[in-house]
Amino acid sequence: MSLLLEGVRAQIEQEYQKPEPSWKIIPYMAETDLEYIREECSKDSEFDPMNARKTMLHRFETGAAPWEVRECDYGKVIVMYDGEEQKKELPWGLWGRILRRYTEKGTKPFRIFFLASPHVRLFPKRWFREPNTHVGEEIKPQHINGGYTYHCNRETIMIYRAEDATRVLLHELMHSCCLDKMEKGIDQVEAETEAWAELLYIGFLSQGKAPLFKLLHQRQSDWIQVQDHAVKAHIKNPRDFPWRYTMGKEEVWGRWGILLPISDYEKEAQMSLRLTAPPSDTIKKKFHVNPKSTIL
Repeated sequence: MSLLLEGVRAQIEQEYQKPEPSWKIIPYMAETDLEYIREECSKDSEFDPMNARKTMLHRFETGAAPWEVRECDYGKVIVMYDGEEQKKELPWGLWGRILRRYTEKGTKPFRIFFLASPHVRLFPKRWFREPNTHVGEEIKPQHINGGYTYHCNRETIMIYRAEDATRVLLHELMHSCCLDKMEKGIDQVEAETEAWAELLYIGFLSQGKAPLFKLLHQRQSDWIQVQDHAVKAHIKNPRDFPWRYTMGKEEVWGRWGILLPISDYEKEAQMSLRLTAPPSDTIKKKFHVNPKSTIL
C-alpha cells in the first residue's frame, strides 16, 4: 500500500477509535436558516438547471416534505426529505465523524443544508454512429452535480441531491475549509478535490480496516475507469464538462499512483453518473441505514 493510502487509512482508523459524535434534534427550523434556503433557491444556477432546490423547498412549504434539524459539536444539518422513508437513509454517525475530521480547534461549526431530491445521476441518451462506435448527448450539470458551497465559508454548504450525498459532503467541506489551490485553475482544483473526496469516502466506509479499505479501493478504481470510458462517448473535446469530475479526477489518481488495473468490469458504471461505487447492503447495515439508501 502506498504511503498516501496508508496515511489516509491510518487517520480514519484513528477517528474510529473515538466515540461517535452525539447529535441532538432541534425541534424548530431557525428563521435565518429558512431565509438562506429561500434566497439560494430563488437564484438560477448552472449547477441546478432542473431547479431541484426550488422543488424541494416548494414541497416543504406545502407540507409534502418532512424536515429535520440536528446539531452536534461540529455542525448543524438542516434537512428537507423527499418522504418519511428517507429519514432512515441518512448515516448520522458517519456524517458526525466526517465533520469532526474537518474541524480544527477554534473554527466555526459547519452549517449544511440538505435538500434531498430523489433525482439519480444517469447518463444521457446514446446512439450508434457507425458499427461498434456510439456517441451520446452532452453530459450536463443536471446529470452529475449535487451540491455547492461558497469558497472558504463553513456555513453555506448546499447539497440538493440525495444520491451520493456523503461523497458530495466530503467534496464541499474541502472547498469550505479553504483547501483549494486556486492558482491551479478551477478545472484542476475540482479534479483534485473530487480525487480526495472519493479517496476519503472509501476510507470512511472501511472504518480504516485494512482488508476492507483495500477491497473498496479496488472497486472505486474499477468504477472510475469503467465510467470514464463511457463518459468519453459523450464529449467532443477532452477537457469538456464533466472532465473535472471524471477523467480529470482519474488523471489525479494516476498521478498519485493509486489507480489500479481493472479487476472487475463495473457494468453499472456504464449507466450511472454517481461518482462513487454504490456501497453493499452489508456496509449500509454497518452504518445503520435503510438498504434502499442512496445517501451513503
